[in-house]
Amino acid sequence: MPWHLKGALQKSPEEFTLVDVRTALEYEFFHIPGSKNQPNLLLHPELFRAQDPRKPLVIICMTGHRSSVVAYGLKRRGFTKVHTLTFGMLGWLLSGGETMREEKE
Repeated sequence: MPWHLKGALQKSPEEFTLVDVRTALEYEFFHIPGSKNQPNLLLHPELFRAQDPRKPLVIICMTGHRSSVVAYGLKRRGFTKVHTLTFGMLGWLLSGGETMREEKE
């Protein structure tokens, strides 16, 4: 749930690896600070390389649908601590979660 993640990130922002699987344009518009954009994981979960495979992963999309598909693919590849952001970025925004925007130079 977005409010659970928000509380957990406030206590320990380094506890999770945040993986945003939305398109680059969606990510550029707004995203959770510290998240990494990897839209290719929807079709190619084998491309994911965790910096620290022991850290829990939180997969993020706009509504929660794409993240479920990616989480399933990652679990099949052996990742055990995979979670999705319920209701996605829309839920994150509604819960008052912090976002940032990528500025193009």
